[in-house]
Amino acid sequence: MEGRNIAIEFRPTEPGDYERFRLLADELIRLRVDVLVTSITQATLAAKKATTTIPIVMMNVDDPVESGLVASLSRPGGNVTGLCRMSPELVGKSLATLKEAVPAVSRIAVL
Repeated sequence: MEGRNIAIEFRPTEPGDYERFRLLADELIRLRVDVLVTSITQATLAAKKATTTIPIVMMNVDDPVESGLVASLSRPGGNVTGLCRMSPELVGKSLATLKEAVPAVSRIAVL
């Protein structure tokens, strides 16, 4: 329960204010948080630059391999892990998984 066994330090920023991510990441590290959760690529990049020891869980990130956040999707290495948007590296795997789940599928559309 928040306030009892967990404290959530939320730091929002204005859209496009990417420089502020660096300042916020530094602030959260000074608070000695146990985990950083980031919601977009730029915030994750700022967090990665700020620490190599605190775990970073990314969400809604563009291609994390291309952006330099992780070494690969199968073996990210470092202290960054989490979820990403569809990347070229994942398309083939996603289609293979879909084909296993629905063997009769022959035409797939993505919107």
